[in-house]
Amino acid sequence: MYNKTTSANYLKFGKVSDSFKGKSGLAISTYTETVDTVYEMRSYNTNIYIEPMEGMALLRICRNPVMDEHESFALHRSICINAGNYFALVPMIGSIVYRTYVPTNARSKTLRLEHPIPYEHIVSRFTITEIVAYYYVVKAPSYFFPGEVHNFYELTYVDIGEVETTVQGKQYVIKSGQCMLYGPGEFHDQKVSSDESCSYLTVVFQASGIDNARVLDRVFTFSRTMISCIDQFVKASDDEAPYHFDQMLTSLRSLIIEMLQTDYRDSNHGLPTTPINQFFESRLLEEILSYINLHLYEPLPISELYEQFSISRSSLQNLFKENMNIAPKQYINEAKLNRSRVLIRKGDHTISEISNMLGYNSIHYFSRKFTLRYGITPTEFSKKIYDQKDE
Repeated sequence: MYNKTTSANYLKFGKVSDSFKGKSGLAISTYTETVDTVYEMRSYNTNIYIEPMEGMALLRICRNPVMDEHESFALHRSICINAGNYFALVPMIGSIVYRTYVPTNARSKTLRLEHPIPYEHIVSRFTITEIVAYYYVVKAPSYFFPGEVHNFYELTYVDIGEVETTVQGKQYVIKSGQCMLYGPGEFHDQKVSSDESCSYLTVVFQASGIDNARVLDRVFTFSRTMISCIDQFVKASDDEAPYHFDQMLTSLRSLIIEMLQTDYRDSNHGLPTTPINQFFESRLLEEILSYINLHLYEPLPISELYEQFSISRSSLQNLFKENMNIAPKQYINEAKLNRSRVLIRKGDHTISEISNMLGYNSIHYFSRKFTLRYGITPTEFSKKIYDQKDE
């Protein structure tokens, strides 16, 4: 986040001032800058003044370029720079014009930087140009898709169940709450490997600039943020408001960004510090998640998990928070709601029966929870994107 020269942080270098106007004994020079990388910085033995004329300028400034990190300020108004500070001005876009007001008896120093300072423009590194197709399907345990190759990116997010897929001759398994991204020109097939029906979301899209090495040929386990991106995508796809297509594109782009940043986030997330601890926590979490999914049709208080796995309340909370960024109770609630979507989509039970099957106290409570989570009622759910028929 850039500061302005009008902020208090700038006071250690100078101040906002136009007191130079009308003063005698000042040499006035006009500069035009088009290069946004700083190769050298100037310093004066007296206070000097800078007046912005055209464009948006960024001030790079420090006391000692060899010893100190430079700081950056957006040049908002005319400023005074105190004696002894080294500085340079660069355009934030295009070019800038500014004037300096320097006492005629001032002496200056110019220091060539060993490591130039480039300006990092805030521009998109990749673009999603179009969503070609999107659909949510429920497939039987015996389903097998023999495979295809096309010139688009294809995202598969498994909601419930398990999918085996072969990509360029290598096999992967995509479990519930995981996804995989296929790249243009990558052959891939899909097979439902779970004992029950499998539901998953597929999004086919065109994009340019994606760092394929970071996201292709790997399975991603969804974080809470990634789940939120999927939810926003689905809600936007069902919306009739203006720009809802733009919202779909934005949600999908946010998801891809989270995938691109996965390795960075994992390395800075504070996971267990030793391989033994990490292995233990991963195995324990996997067993707890399996237990939850096997008992979704039963009342499942958190205390049952404490007893079943001989774990304290605080340890269980930390296990979920550090590895999944979600509380265990919230995970159970969302798992039940996810299962309800599959049951509703299959159409074998009424909404009331599904509510009872999943342990809700009443159909009204279930409907309220469902609506709060997905933005539509259970009844409306089957009529929208999730009710698309398999081709």
